[in-house]
Amino acid sequence: MCPVLSIISGTHGIECNMNDTLSQSKSIDKSIFDKVIEREHTGSLKWDKYAGKDVLPMWVADMDFAIAEPIHKALVERLAHPIFGYTKQSDAFKAAICDHLKKEYNWAIDADWLVFIPGVVTGLAVSCRAFCEDNDKVMVNPPIYHHFYDSHEGKRQSLTKVPLHKVDERWTYDFERMKAACGKDLSMIMMCTPHNPTGTVFTREELAQVGEMCAQNNMTIISDEIHCDLVIDGKSQHVPTAVACPEQADRIVTLMSASKTWNLAGLNASFAVISNPELREKFTQAAQSIVAPTPPLAMVATEAALTQGGPWRKALLEYLLDNYKIIEEELESIPGLKLEPLQATYLAWIDATELGLKNTAEYFEQHGVGLSSGEQFGQPHYVRLNFACPASVLRDGLSRIRNAVASL
Repeated sequence: MCPVLSIISGTHGIECNMNDTLSQSKSIDKSIFDKVIEREHTGSLKWDKYAGKDVLPMWVADMDFAIAEPIHKALVERLAHPIFGYTKQSDAFKAAICDHLKKEYNWAIDADWLVFIPGVVTGLAVSCRAFCEDNDKVMVNPPIYHHFYDSHEGKRQSLTKVPLHKVDERWTYDFERMKAACGKDLSMIMMCTPHNPTGTVFTREELAQVGEMCAQNNMTIISDEIHCDLVIDGKSQHVPTAVACPEQADRIVTLMSASKTWNLAGLNASFAVISNPELREKFTQAAQSIVAPTPPLAMVATEAALTQGGPWRKALLEYLLDNYKIIEEELESIPGLKLEPLQATYLAWIDATELGLKNTAEYFEQHGVGLSSGEQFGQPHYVRLNFACPASVLRDGLSRIRNAVASL
């Protein structure tokens, strides 16, 4: 079995003034993320997948960290009220989103542009239903998050896959192939920025090229930016696609959420930013009767994250970079594995081609570590490792990987 993990109850030992905002710099010691929290038998998708097995889960993208204390406190205060009925998005909730986008990305949006959805994946599916006609084609750029392959309506639309390519060891768009793939039936592109799984933070210039191509071919742009607040390399800067090419804003739907950054995935609160009223109406109509409204706890948690979670996020980014450096150091001495350079996310993209395994993820699972298979992203000889966990857990996982390779 996996090592027994200590249980943390009550508060998480984080002192945080409820008046803190992202613009303030109250310091939080990143060592808070060293604490190991028991997640087995909690209904965790990540952990209960391997219930009863000696397999350390490092696959699906949620973090093994306690939420920020301001979020925890806000939820406890809301739980004191015993009714959880249908919930209207408050003006304060919308203002928190608008203020965050302005402060972080100098993106001034109108609260009326916001459409609330349970998750970014829902936004991808709604977009295909809203903006694509029968027999339309949708462009995606493998390797990419697997829901990009199955969000379209299979009987109505088809995918045009134009792979990313490497330039100086960095994954980016192959613009010549993308332009060559455009045609009258290619009506939309679904893009992921920052990119999952490669961790690329696309530049303003790269995004502007995508915008220009789409303008020339009358294509709608769906931009999944759920990892925007998780740039960890200390050098790169996320630029929203709508900011990079403002002249194309009327063809852009931006999908965002606080869920990845502040570990709120189970609360189901995401949003679309759609400046074009015609697109916004189509999106809203396509979601009608099939997309649930924002749950009250999700709204409370997201508002607290965006208005008071800045210091926690700062400490998190520092800790994630430290963890990535641990992976770099360890994999340098494990033959057959190559760690791809990473600018954003907490998802390491590892090339295991040289191992020559038929099923790479399955092999590592048999040796006690559960990784995401590269096959679901479009590259079967890769694996994806979630390193948003205490460093001690990460080192355990890397030790299992080392032993697995040594067993070949």
